[in-house]
Amino acid sequence: MLRHAKVGLLPQQELANRRRVLLLTPSRGLGGGIERYVDTLQWALSMQGVRCQRVDLKRVGIRAHAAMLSDGRKLLRGSSEPVRLVVGHRALLPVASLLAREESVCGIWVLFYGQDAWAARLRPRRILERSLMRRRDVHVVAISSFTAGALGVDCRATILPPALSQEWFDTLVAAASSVQPSPGLHLVTAFRLSAWREKGLPQLIDAIAVLDRDDIHLTICGSGDPPPDLLQILEACSWCTLRARLTDRELALHFAAADLFVLATRTSHGRHACGEGFGLVLLEAQAAGTAVIAPAHGGSSDAYVEGVTGVAPPDETAEALARTLDELLGNPTRLAWMGKRAADWARESFAPERYPELVARRLL
Repeated sequence: MLRHAKVGLLPQQELANRRRVLLLTPSRGLGGGIERYVDTLQWALSMQGVRCQRVDLKRVGIRAHAAMLSDGRKLLRGSSEPVRLVVGHRALLPVASLLAREESVCGIWVLFYGQDAWAARLRPRRILERSLMRRRDVHVVAISSFTAGALGVDCRATILPPALSQEWFDTLVAAASSVQPSPGLHLVTAFRLSAWREKGLPQLIDAIAVLDRDDIHLTICGSGDPPPDLLQILEACSWCTLRARLTDRELALHFAAADLFVLATRTSHGRHACGEGFGLVLLEAQAAGTAVIAPAHGGSSDAYVEGVTGVAPPDETAEALARTLDELLGNPTRLAWMGKRAADWARESFAPERYPELVARRLL
């Protein structure tokens, strides 16, 4: 949490001794928590007066990585000013290691989130990435204490929790004060649509079916195109609505209008690893004044206050999620109180004005 970060910008003389940043990112425009986290880092660095240049991975495959390498070299060779590489995903470490050969580069900071920290370790690519993580000039940064612990077998990690940019934070707060109550009980979940199974949507649908209530409506807010198998399942759920490719304001309004936000992400290791290292969307929903149900496992305990701003089911089964839903939805007074506490906690603990200095101290 950010409550202990000091307010204010770094002194100008101290900033003058800091280096500019070249930010390597895994995507732009695909949506999801990683993209939002990276965008907020870029905003925070700019607020500190740091010159931050950005190179996005525009496609997948070797050619896309080669293009990123070429673009990065052009930027690095265009100035002799010292540069720190901030790598938005471990998969970009090979590109960063080649860019680090340029004379102007003075270190690599690589960001880890969740499943990228505990995915299968015996694949050749993972072995290469683990080797690069142990280099002296590579500094590992984790999104939460849970992710840092998962990385502990390979290296020590600095923790830099996510936050919300001032603009996004203000949008969420404004949405909370503009929505009007509507009949029924409104649940919302949000994620990249291609990951709907990993995000626990089948279990959430089954849990709502167990409750057998005709006053519950679920809205799925997603980025990207919905897969055909997802659309097929939703055809049988008249009480469920899919909202894709929303603007930030539209997404904020859905968060604020919900009685409860639910993120039921599954946690698993191995080749098809999944899980939440933090769950930024939980923080977004709380900033909009909505209580949350967090995943049963993973690092989301840093993203809410158990029993105060949200709860987590004891396990990942649909039955456990149904009991948790029933407990909260059956007590509207408590749910409203939790929503108010959620808004207060998000604003106290993750105030945007304190984040830029924290980013500068962790990355610079």
